Amino acid sequence: MIDVVIPAHKKDVDTLDLCIDGIRKNVKNVRRIIVVSKEKLTNKAEFYSEEKFPFSFKDVGDIVGFHVKTFNYFGGLIQTTSPLVIPDLERDVLVCDSDTIFLKETEFVNKDDIALYIPSHITQHPYLEHMEKLIPGLTKQTIYSGISHHMLIQKDILKEMFERVEKLHNMPFWKADISVTQQEYRCIPSPKPTHDKLPLLFTTYELYFNYVLKYHPERVALRPQKSILAYKGRMGVLGEEEHSVGSRTNLFGDVNILPREEEKAFSFQNFKDSCEHISKRCAEAGWDAVTFQNHTRVGHISHCDSLSKEVNEILKN
Repeated sequence: MIDVVIPAHKKDVDTLDLCIDGIRKNVKNVRRIIVVSKEKLTNKAEFYSEEKFPFSFKDVGDIVGFHVKTFNYFGGLIQTTSPLVIPDLERDVLVCDSDTIFLKETEFVNKDDIALYIPSHITQHPYLEHMEKLIPGLTKQTIYSGISHHMLIQKDILKEMFERVEKLHNMPFWKADISVTQQEYRCIPSPKPTHDKLPLLFTTYELYFNYVLKYHPERVALRPQKSILAYKGRMGVLGEEEHSVGSRTNLFGDVNILPREEEKAFSFQNFKDSCEHISKRCAEAGWDAVTFQNHTRVGHISHCDSLSKEVNEILKN
């Protein structure tokens, strides 16, 4: 059996229940589903408060600054640490983004007790530099990337990785994981830009993926699937951001998922209804999973404005 952890934010309510429904229907051998968030966002899964973690949003902001990307760093730390923070989880924990919807039956541990990973061709160089800063000698292990918006994490391997990092850096894992981003962007001449002016400098998915491939290759196998990592077709909702490029996929580049003529006829009251309909159409078109990233739905500027206001509210309090 596996347990599932979904870090979430109130901006994710359009997709959260669809994410949970997709897991219950399509992911094999699921025991528990836990949503980690500031406040309870759904009745379809267990709630675990982010306040129970050994770090806070303010702790993260004290290192990387307080801005929109602080949410990404904070959420990334919750992703990485949740299998060892939340009590009574199974050995195998699927960490999943709250805007990812599984469309077809998906297995994450096979009958031979091998963990299965869905690769992609996404490569972000800062992520690779982060790995080497955190664990010297940990380099890219395959032509593929581990970025697929979900990751099967095995607690004993994660605990080993934590202990290795804490011994190397003489500090708790969460703090080392975020602190080494201060040492990155080595190719950029001084004065170095601050975190809010840079791309995201770390990801749980690339770190754990390459760690397990390097140190425990006998316990992992790559299992290609057809995943839409960022749906960018027209969604038929007032206020959406429309894109001229195809949707980003894990193995096939940018692709137009549905016919343009079909998309032109879309008209929905809200993004939840749109995501639900489009998910069904993506399944019919042969895709295994789809992710509806918030900033591609509402627009990057609106997304950033909303999070900036929340940062200011947090700082006031």
